[in-house]
Amino acid sequence: MEHDGPPDQGTFAPEPPLDTDNVPRRPTLAEKFEASRAAFAQWETARDRTDQQLYAAIGRLAELAASVGNDQQTLINFAARQGVHATKASSLYSVITKLVVTSDRRKASKYATVLQFAARRGIEPTAEATASFIRAEGGIEACLASFRALPKVTPPAKRGGRPSQFGKAVGQLAGLPRVQIPEGLQLDAVSGDYFLVVGVRDADGAMRLLQQPVTDPRLVRKAVTAVAPKTWASLMPRITERKRGG
Repeated sequence: MEHDGPPDQGTFAPEPPLDTDNVPRRPTLAEKFEASRAAFAQWETARDRTDQQLYAAIGRLAELAASVGNDQQTLINFAARQGVHATKASSLYSVITKLVVTSDRRKASKYATVLQFAARRGIEPTAEATASFIRAEGGIEACLASFRALPKVTPPAKRGGRPSQFGKAVGQLAGLPRVQIPEGLQLDAVSGDYFLVVGVRDADGAMRLLQQPVTDPRLVRKAVTAVAPKTWASLMPRITERKRGG
């Protein structure tokens, strides 16, 4: 049957509104800070305190450090509001532990060293992974002894009083998440703080890693500089130079 008016376009159900409540949200620095404080408060007030509770609390510090990411200035500002002085030259883990462990600076220094040791070992910055790592190493004092036995880190060379690109890259990588080293990786010959692992897509389509890491200093420095998160501050000199040349 014919009728006047626009042609029938069919009936369409309206699109449902975007459910933003179910979108994963990254915990903020303040939230991780409160979680760390709560973990240490729970350990300090527990009637029967255990080493595992303390290791888990230190693990919360690792999560707090990971939440900083590459936003060092936000940490500096946050620390200032909590009465803790920090600068861009301050160690990430020292600032984190001073924020939470306020009653005993000696213990705070120990916990910061344990976190640094875990980061150098490539431990994932979660409470569970960090607590398991400390327990497997034999406890806090054992971690401190193992850290002192590690090869000393050679400070990056400076030219004209300014940090090298590699030095800047190392600073940007300090707070980024880590993953566990897969079994079978041959690390006996690795003595430095950084090395490369080559990934290969085999004929069957599976992704695998070569067992032998790359330790060539020139290649390692170039790779570390390449994968460091780029900030606007680091990109501005290149952008300005391109504008002048273009």
